[in-house]
Amino acid sequence: MKKIIILLVACVVTGTAFAYDPNARVLKAFKETFSAAENIHWQEYTDYYSVSFSYSGIRSKIQYDMEGNILGSTRYYQPTLLPLHIYTKLKNSHSSKELFGVTEVTVGDDVVYFVKMQDARNWITLKVDASGNSSVYEKYRKG
Repeated sequence: MKKIIILLVACVVTGTAFAYDPNARVLKAFKETFSAAENIHWQEYTDYYSVSFSYSGIRSKIQYDMEGNILGSTRYYQPTLLPLHIYTKLKNSHSSKELFGVTEVTVGDDVVYFVKMQDARNWITLKVDASGNSSVYEKYRKG
């Protein structure tokens, strides 16, 4: 009985160790583009893979289909890394607020930026499109 339990545990551990390895196409697509990526963590889902990593100091997450094509991505970075026309527009239109974080979401050819900012009383997230048009996505009053 002990041997069976040990064998089952070994199978589960071995199966878990390989559960998040991407297929060869996905791994090749990732390595060709992000050869200098660090802190790489893979997750496997029913019909896609997700990889979280750091690249050039930016935390990122990409979803690949089973053929190695990018489905979408998310990147987290400082506002100064926004496209210049968006950064300038936000700084001018919200000069009394501190910009402190960006979540960039790309699906297909569409890019949306969620820009975190704060003032003395509120935390605000703006949803900004690629042209720099923005709207308040969420707003919370501080304590």
